[in-house]
Amino acid sequence: MKLDEMNRDELLDLRAQIDIQIEKKEAQRKSDALKAIEEAAEKYGFSLDELANVSGKKKGGLMKGVPKYAHPNDKSKTWTGKGRKPKWFDEALAAGVTPDQMEI
Repeated sequence: MKLDEMNRDELLDLRAQIDIQIEKKEAQRKSDALKAIEEAAEKYGFSLDELANVSGKKKGGLMKGVPKYAHPNDKSKTWTGKGRKPKWFDEALAAGVTPDQMEI
């Protein structure tokens, strides 16, 4: 049957069926991509969790990040350079320390 021969309800039903199939295909593509990534990680001797931690991702979708800057006097205080600047960073800048001097 041609589309222009279908009534409104038939067209809506067809659209719903198409949407369902698109979602299924997209889910399959994601699954295939994940499998390929897992196989590539395994080839190099890593798990996905290990690689996600290297790239800065943390479980739960939060970013762990890799520190870029460290406090001039207390190297345990670090900042990734992303998000809100820590107070110690602003204080160091005000004291004349340059960002380059705080880079790790």
